[in-house]
Amino acid sequence: MIAETVGADFGVHWFPTAREILVFRQLHEDRCDLVMGLPVTSRFTDDKPRLAFSIPYYVMRQALVSPSVGGVRSAGELGPKLVGVQAMTLSDALVYERGFTRKVYRTAEETFAALATAEVDAIVMESPLAGWFVKKTPGFQAVAISDPDRELPIGAAVRKTDVELKNAVDRAIRQLTPRALPDILLRHGIAVAQAPPTPAAPAPAPPQPPSQTQSPTPEQRAARSTYLTQCSQCHGIDAAGTAAAANLRSFKGTEDEFLKIVQNGRPGTGMTPWKGIISDDDIRAIYRYVKSLAQGS
Repeated sequence: MIAETVGADFGVHWFPTAREILVFRQLHEDRCDLVMGLPVTSRFTDDKPRLAFSIPYYVMRQALVSPSVGGVRSAGELGPKLVGVQAMTLSDALVYERGFTRKVYRTAEETFAALATAEVDAIVMESPLAGWFVKKTPGFQAVAISDPDRELPIGAAVRKTDVELKNAVDRAIRQLTPRALPDILLRHGIAVAQAPPTPAAPAPAPPQPPSQTQSPTPEQRAARSTYLTQCSQCHGIDAAGTAAAANLRSFKGTEDEFLKIVQNGRPGTGMTPWKGIISDDDIRAIYRYVKSLAQGS
């Protein structure tokens, strides 16, 4: 979108970012004209006199990722829960400083795998990674954590001698900001929702049913996993139905009736028999899982 807006040719060249000096060499040696995704803070830019930096096009925040059902909605709810983090990241430092019980992993992939297999209750990760994981992995949610010291405005870099290009990129970002840029960030999962602020002196919360305050049981975790694997493609990840299949939340029958329908299917519809594919116990667990979604627990 930036290239189109400034009237430039467009080509992407991926390059490892483990050593920033190798990345900036691509600019200094004229192998590229623009490097995207860099912090535009004085701590990062002041020691790079040969570069010019654009205005930011989004703010990278820290995000909390947990299961959609029975997960946590803010850092204040973590309490004694086990939190996964990637080693030596801003997220690792945040979780450590706030005194949460943390388990450290070497890579982002290992951290996400730990969450997917319920090895940890939640993870904290930079918002672009967290949002993209949620986009690709049904059954999980991400909310931003308020932490101004770790919120990084992200922009692009050009050679300092390319004054016209720098100004053109800034104009393009301003032009794209009202509509196109938010759509891009949302499509790629970067626009992570903000968690509601925690008041300084919160009023006592009304009593809630145990299902809303307790961590999901192993049965609930297993039922969610089975549902997401076998059922969500047609009925939606939230069981609210799609153009291809019914809204399971609105099912008014009994558990036995649900079992019979899933076992035998519904002739004339897309609901095929699942007998012998999903066990009776798993079907009953799915029924209870869907009921918990309908009740908002």
